[in-house]
Amino acid sequence: MSRHIKVYKFPVPYTHNSQYKELMQLAGRIYSKTVSIIKKTHKRKGFWLSINTTQKYILRWAQDIPLHSQTKQALVEKYFEALKGYFKARKTNSDLKPPFRTPKYFVVIWKNQAVRLLKDGTLRLSMGNGRNPLYVLTTLPQGVDIRRVELVYDRKQDQYFFSVAVAFESKTEQLGNKVAGVDLGVIHPIVASTEDQTILYNGGELNAKLQYRNKKHAEFQRKLSKKKPGSRRYRKLVKAKRMFLKKTQNQINDILHKYTTHLVGWCLSQGIGTIAVGDLRGIRDRVDYNSTANQKIHQWLFRKVSDLIKAKAETVGVKVVFARESYTSQTCPVCGAKHKTSTRNFKCPDCGFMGHRDAVGAFNIIKKYTGESLVVGSLAYPVGVRYSSHLCCPVSMWSPWKPTIEWARTS
Repeated sequence: MSRHIKVYKFPVPYTHNSQYKELMQLAGRIYSKTVSIIKKTHKRKGFWLSINTTQKYILRWAQDIPLHSQTKQALVEKYFEALKGYFKARKTNSDLKPPFRTPKYFVVIWKNQAVRLLKDGTLRLSMGNGRNPLYVLTTLPQGVDIRRVELVYDRKQDQYFFSVAVAFESKTEQLGNKVAGVDLGVIHPIVASTEDQTILYNGGELNAKLQYRNKKHAEFQRKLSKKKPGSRRYRKLVKAKRMFLKKTQNQINDILHKYTTHLVGWCLSQGIGTIAVGDLRGIRDRVDYNSTANQKIHQWLFRKVSDLIKAKAETVGVKVVFARESYTSQTCPVCGAKHKTSTRNFKCPDCGFMGHRDAVGAFNIIKKYTGESLVVGSLAYPVGVRYSSHLCCPVSMWSPWKPTIEWARTS
């Protein structure tokens, strides 16, 4: 058994937008004051305040602000998390500046001490002594370990959300030592390969959604450029654009979730204990092709795909590692000769080995991770998986409970 955190995000009714906006403004005051006091102290005295000292000061300064004391401490901790990242990054880049922004609005955080789940599934979010709490109607089962609740604002959707972080124990299985290599691409978002099998996920539907989104977004922008900002027609176009982007993003997320779930289920059915994913960090830094190719690469969702694979695989006991992917699609897995092909098929000019280019890349990722000289006679031709709205996982996977969270209400 291993412990994981899963976040459930759900919208709240528009009727309470003004109240939520006010809460986020109060959180922004506290966070901005934290930034200000630490910045001034470092500038005048030459040292950084500790988190305990800062929390004590903020609790005294913000004693009249109607938020729970644990919420105020969590906002201070939020800044110190950013400050910790700055100290770590400064070791390799001395030109970096510490976090200094003082936002007007900020997320409102309720730590587990300020959250209570009632018997009817309602979340009670404390606002401090003498203040009415917030009540959120949910269908959360009794006994769940709620670690944190956050009130966030999605600018693209122009909507407020409650994010509930729940800790759960995953049911892991004892799997074998078999390794699968995963090559992430633009045309084929996922290609997984073992020593004897290869599975390829078709990216036609995903790329069509991205292309359609770009086209419609450009149309909205052209129409908006001809309207007066703030006019009735301008506001209608902005709302229509926001709704369209929200719908398209949901469709894209559905494709990615179905593909990654199917991949993890396939790994379980094959007895795979480790997934080696090609590490593509920094690949956009050297992109300089035509405008169409540059757009495709910059909208490439490889990071989101790899994060989904990692999160889902680890909940069922499959280990996920990252390996260098440089030249994996250009290297012959038999003789090691490099050959850059312009088609989807790889043919080695030295030994005559033939195989699908992405399958060759996935297999070479296994070799890079294991460091072994695997004997390759011929790669199996990839088995294609095409997206459909009813695409199912090939095996029955364990997953934590999936609550349906209703609209929130406040009292």
